[in-house]
Amino acid sequence: MIEIVSGARILRVSPFERQNTPEAPEYDWIRTYIEYNLPELNTQYQASFNSGELTDLKQKINYMHQSLLNGIKPSDVNFDSMENQLNIHFIPMTDNSVAVELTLRPENPAESVIIKDFFGIDESYFPALLSGLDEMINWQD
Repeated sequence: MIEIVSGARILRVSPFERQNTPEAPEYDWIRTYIEYNLPELNTQYQASFNSGELTDLKQKINYMHQSLLNGIKPSDVNFDSMENQLNIHFIPMTDNSVAVELTLRPENPAESVIIKDFFGIDESYFPALLSGLDEMINWQD
């Protein structure tokens, strides 16, 4: 599970099912619940990610984390899920902080409200974020 808490904002991504593709495990689909809580809005919906896109995201976030630890300004990390239900853009700022630009699409984008938000996190979030991604990538029913 991934959980990012920033002030009153809480983003949770919790896996609950894996649809295996034995001949190409990087295309296994991992079904999740996405919860986003704000003081004025709570939303929950299901979204699917394949393990390959999560692995790529984990590698990019790991590189960002290592760069922050070494005092090197990392490149942005942009994640647009294949099903376009969750987009996260990590933007390096000063003092080991990172701005997170979040776009949630709970339903078919043509028919749904789009939730956008922007908040900051620091380097201390990255170990749990990487661990959560690892848990999702290796999720078994």
